[in-house]
Amino acid sequence: MVSSTATEQPSAIEGRGRDLPLSDVGRDNPIAAGSQEPLAKPERSAHELPQAVKTLIEARTGDAVYVVGPEYSIVHWDQQMESLTGVLSEEAVGKPCYEVVMGEREDGGPFCAHGCAVMHLARAHRPVSNFEMRIRTRSGDRRWVSVSNLTLETEEGSYLVHLLRDSQGTHDALQMAHGLIQLSSKKEAPAPRRQDVPALTPRQLEVLKLLAQGKSVREIGKELYLSEATVRNHVRSLLQALGAHSQLEVLAKAREMGILTS
Repeated sequence: MVSSTATEQPSAIEGRGRDLPLSDVGRDNPIAAGSQEPLAKPERSAHELPQAVKTLIEARTGDAVYVVGPEYSIVHWDQQMESLTGVLSEEAVGKPCYEVVMGEREDGGPFCAHGCAVMHLARAHRPVSNFEMRIRTRSGDRRWVSVSNLTLETEEGSYLVHLLRDSQGTHDALQMAHGLIQLSSKKEAPAPRRQDVPALTPRQLEVLKLLAQGKSVREIGKELYLSEATVRNHVRSLLQALGAHSQLEVLAKAREMGILTS
């Protein structure tokens, strides 16, 4: 009688997203000719994700989550990652993380690479701080994301759990604010240097302010109890001090220098 042996079937990790089947499938001829014995029930793969990793990725979070195994390959890619990047789980799982995520620094240099600092810290049993990076989407766009990291130590090595949150809106707002500040600084006229502002006497300032109110020499004389000749002398002194040739020009220059505020 010819015996039959059931081999292990591929298994997928249950939880958020679709995960990597980590065992290959080998199939033999299950039933000899004329045999009526049913196939043995397949056993679960011995190379599934560690229980600690499975428990963590099944937790509820609003962030996008993907997991990188000890050999830099992606072993979990959830639906939030699909929405954020446009890359499907079937396309991401099993591939090197740096080929799928393609993270960039602000200067455009690559952030994700084989032997990256994040995995180096994880393998050295050191904490991995949060960071910002720019990723590429399927449509070719680049988006800023904020990345939090969790390291899980297992017998197989370090598993890195990355939690991504879209931060493009924050970067857009900061860039807009920076542009407005630059535009505002360009439009502002440079303040006159202190040495360019002439020193006027209190009486000259009084005459200047009354001229700014539209009063004539006679009206200024009556208000300050001065003769018209004295008021004209003050006006001539103002013209000379401010380098003006008329009363209208002296008022304009006084406002430009900040002597008059209205």
